[in-house]
Amino acid sequence: MTTQQIKFTACEHLDYSDIYSATCTKEVLHPGKFFWMRPKSYEGCPQMVQFCKKRGRLNNPEACLCERNKHCDDYKEYEHTVEIICSS
Repeated sequence: MTTQQIKFTACEHLDYSDIYSATCTKEVLHPGKFFWMRPKSYEGCPQMVQFCKKRGRLNNPEACLCERNKHCDDYKEYEHTVEIICSS
């Protein structure tokens, strides 16, 4: 397995750090944009989410990926670098 770094813009407050990796996985939503997938044990709760450093869990996978989908007035465009694991 190899890792790959993907760069994309979204709100600076979105959190893609490894602190969520124990229970969630990073998934591709749009080409080069990511969300967190929570495990099936969260049945009945949103599984496709974003995590915000200021507001916690956002129950929409498209939340704050662009200004049009911002969830608050603190949106600030930022270039994230996310590392993903590739199977090949």
